[in-house]
Amino acid sequence: MVSEEIQRLCKRVPPAETEQEPGPYITVEHLTGRFGAMYEKVRSLVDYKEYHVIRRSAIKRIVNRQLYLERASGNIGVALLRDLVESGYLPNNRVPESRAATVLRIINKWTLLGREGLATSLALEFAAIEIERFLYPDLLTDLVAEAFFKETEPFVVYQTAKVGNAPLIPYAACRRSFLSEDQPGLLYALLVRSIPDIAGSEVSEAALLSKVQHIFQTLRMVDGIATDPLVWKVSTRLKNHALYYSVLLEVLRLYGSGAEIIFSDEEKLTELIREIIEKKQRQQRKLITVSGRRAVIYLLLTKILLGVLLEWPYERFILGSENYLALGTNALFHPILLFLMVTFVGTERKGVQRVIDGVSAIVQGKEMKQVFIRPPASQATFFFVVCFYVLLFAASFGAILWALIALHFNFASILLFFVFLTLVSYFGLRIRTSAHRWELTKTRPSTLGHVWNLFAFPIVQTGRWVSARFASINIFVFFLDFLVEVPFKAFLGIFDASLAFIKEHRVDTY
Repeated sequence: MVSEEIQRLCKRVPPAETEQEPGPYITVEHLTGRFGAMYEKVRSLVDYKEYHVIRRSAIKRIVNRQLYLERASGNIGVALLRDLVESGYLPNNRVPESRAATVLRIINKWTLLGREGLATSLALEFAAIEIERFLYPDLLTDLVAEAFFKETEPFVVYQTAKVGNAPLIPYAACRRSFLSEDQPGLLYALLVRSIPDIAGSEVSEAALLSKVQHIFQTLRMVDGIATDPLVWKVSTRLKNHALYYSVLLEVLRLYGSGAEIIFSDEEKLTELIREIIEKKQRQQRKLITVSGRRAVIYLLLTKILLGVLLEWPYERFILGSENYLALGTNALFHPILLFLMVTFVGTERKGVQRVIDGVSAIVQGKEMKQVFIRPPASQATFFFVVCFYVLLFAASFGAILWALIALHFNFASILLFFVFLTLVSYFGLRIRTSAHRWELTKTRPSTLGHVWNLFAFPIVQTGRWVSARFASINIFVFFLDFLVEVPFKAFLGIFDASLAFIKEHRVDTY
């Protein structure tokens, strides 16, 4: 029996776009596109991003370059679309030039808010998010995400007296668990949720200026929500339920509005869910392998190589002697460690039946179990937790420090070793976590896993802090953005125009 909510969801599935928009279209030569796509692959190696934000990051980077380096404000819409086609993010000869006007309005809207006081980086992030949603619309995912939130919200129970902005906490948690939203994406979603009129390109400049104070006030409020520990706590508890809705989304992608027939056939639905889970797990394993290689190259090029280049002069010219063991360890140990962390990732295949039962329960309209969120610890408990964490920190780092001193590492070598170790641990954990996206969370972790997590926790948390604070310190990205990308894109434009000219006059020449 298919529930009424699922029936309504099936009827609201948007039809697949079959009609192509009228031209003229953004067109580049084939060879130009090959060179542009090749540059983007090289660029992604020195600026590691999660796969689902690579495209948005490229849009932000292009808009930033065209606004503040090339000063192409007049035709920035067309320039952006052309750049995305050259880089392989949009299909060649399929994107109409008329879309440039909407893109330009979106950019102007957020740059206006930037002039009114919004941080430039955040304005560019919001513009990139909105442009991506316009150029790559995914209405079905938005519908399923909203259905996930509507079902989940009534069953999130806070075991505390008062929670500020209670409805937005589960909304942010649902987007974290279901869509893996990063911080800018979550801020944008919460802002649009609170002020729907700000989304889109049709808002006028006068209307925008009249809401500036309200927008900034709301942005401060949603920033507090996005960083609230409750969001992480709730999203962790919703991971399994998010997996059920991810499978539901895949069924709707495959069958559209006809998915209701599949949902009503229990045997067919069971078989299809099993196929989806197995297929997605295979794809995820391949993706993890590629992500691991990218992370190894990224760390090797941007962090470790730079660190070793700083370490050797320190030893050579200040200490007067070289410790080749320390140099070799800092150069090779951490990439090898990261490679091993992302290579040997086990997969759990025993929970497929639980996924089938979970999806069937949603389809049949059964109520989910309540998610109880415990109140924050008391001051006394918090004090003892902090003390325990300090002891773990001292034990983890102290043991490593003792080993490094025994190997005659100097101060610089020890510092670089710890920085690289924390970064590698954090990156490795992120990649290993994403490897289990299509698996259920274990209800009872092993004892060995508990012990390992206790001692690894301080190292991973330190790596997270280092990554957040020093993510912008990347000399290779600076080199590419300011010294390579601008002349390279100018060369691509001239090269593409030359190829088009030759192609156009080839017949006359012959």
